[in-house]
Amino acid sequence: MTEAVHHKPISAADFAALLSALDVPDHVAVAFSGGPDSLALLILTAQWARRSKRRRVVALTIDHGLRAESAREAAQAGDMARSLGVAHRVIAWQGAKPQGDIQASARAARYGLLTQACRQMSIGALLVAHHLEDQAETFLLRLARGSGVDGLAGMAPARELAPGLRLLRPLLNEPRDRLLAVVAKSGRTALLDPSNENERFARVRMRKALPLLAGLGLDATRLAETARRMGRAREALEVTCDHWMADHASILPSGVVIADAGALVSAPQDIGLRLLARMVRDVSGADYAPRFEQLEAAFQALYEGSIGRGRTLAGVKLTLSGGQLIAMREISAAAKAPQLFLHGGEQGVWDGRFRVSLDETPGKRAAYAVRMLGAGAARALVKQGYPAPLGPKLAWASCPALWHGDQILAAPAFAMRAEGVAFQAVFEPKRG
Repeated sequence: MTEAVHHKPISAADFAALLSALDVPDHVAVAFSGGPDSLALLILTAQWARRSKRRRVVALTIDHGLRAESAREAAQAGDMARSLGVAHRVIAWQGAKPQGDIQASARAARYGLLTQACRQMSIGALLVAHHLEDQAETFLLRLARGSGVDGLAGMAPARELAPGLRLLRPLLNEPRDRLLAVVAKSGRTALLDPSNENERFARVRMRKALPLLAGLGLDATRLAETARRMGRAREALEVTCDHWMADHASILPSGVVIADAGALVSAPQDIGLRLLARMVRDVSGADYAPRFEQLEAAFQALYEGSIGRGRTLAGVKLTLSGGQLIAMREISAAAKAPQLFLHGGEQGVWDGRFRVSLDETPGKRAAYAVRMLGAGAARALVKQGYPAPLGPKLAWASCPALWHGDQILAAPAFAMRAEGVAFQAVFEPKRG
């Protein structure tokens, strides 16, 4: 299928200016499926890299394994990348695949694998090819879900994907036709994913509705502009929340957030909801806040004083004590966090919320596991005389520890470590 092109291609100078505005480092990765959008991005990024010997680009392709052709297509993407002089790596999504909500699950897996690969290669920026029409589709999808300001702000040009790694969308304000023009000018043929035409998926249905909406004055440009305005409103609200958190809340090294419940429910409702969402996101390590309906229900329970002995929201346990709202990681949620394996000199992020690093190890070759400390181990450490961390006892179990088999080598929250082990775990709430 050939798609019509109605715009001039994005020039090398245009693209360099877009990257400059995002403060892009010299070493970047490009999420590359081989489709038209990511091919345009890779062509432009390869041109940008060739203009300086300092710059390096690697293309990362995720083989989701959801279609029989996926491995062959990943190999073809590699051929395309190498023909552009770009290093390429295929990363397979291993394990059982979901039966429902496939696109959301695949997206979560994709970004998890891309993040892991970037961290392994010490890359600080991951470029993705989202464009103007993608932003419009995202706005419509979130409007259909009843999202608030944050959701309707759509995708940001830049956000933190993980500590030390930014996700950048340099083409977000560019019409897709300009990307297609880049591919057409190059004389290359992109891969086409049939799932992009499958109306089982809500995004595809929104994409096909855009021409009809354009006839009503709601074209992609207008929708994306509305999203940008919502983004400005979000930034203003975030500044207000920053000041509120500084005055009324504490973030503990054990991954607990404690806030003045009275001040929270007395704040304007939209501010209160945003503050609660921030607390939940900080403690859960999630990329996104909870669904708005769930958030409103939890806030209403807090307002009515009916949280009782606790309420769980997105893997976070909310409790009231002495007029304080306490948000802590639910133990069952932390227990499900994948183990992170480290050798000496390596670092990573565990459970989306702790930056961990291992400077030295008792052995030279073994990999040591980072996983939840657990309630039994936490109690044992207290009995042995190690100082307990600040915050409720229930939160101790969900703190990270360094393990070698069934042996605990280090538990930073309790200032415990075996001789010769330098393991650190720093709670880092996500921002952006």
